[in-house]
Amino acid sequence: MEERPASLLTYKTHRDEFESMYERNQFYRGLFGYKQTVKKNGKKYEYEKEGLMDEIPNVRIDDSVFIVAKSYSQKVDVYFQDWGEKVTHHIFKIILDDPALIKRLKQGEKA
Repeated sequence: MEERPASLLTYKTHRDEFESMYERNQFYRGLFGYKQTVKKNGKKYEYEKEGLMDEIPNVRIDDSVFIVAKSYSQKVDVYFQDWGEKVTHHIFKIILDDPALIKRLKQGEKA
């Protein structure tokens, strides 16, 4: 059975620490990306803006819990640290032995 080192990440946003809903949305957009719809000259254009989790192979476990390959955990840690006391996060080192989860993390790895 294959085993693979990974990181389990959890986070919690502290709503009262954000200056506005706009700032809080910036956190989520930076993390997960978003779609933007622009109407111009009677036409509708959709743009997809990528977030950090679009760049990093991950498995979302719950609303604020996900797994990334161990090699990406520092990149995510830096993102959360940049938000200071507005976001609390924890990173746990784990060993994955579930073939389906390992495959999902491998699919996004860069060769």
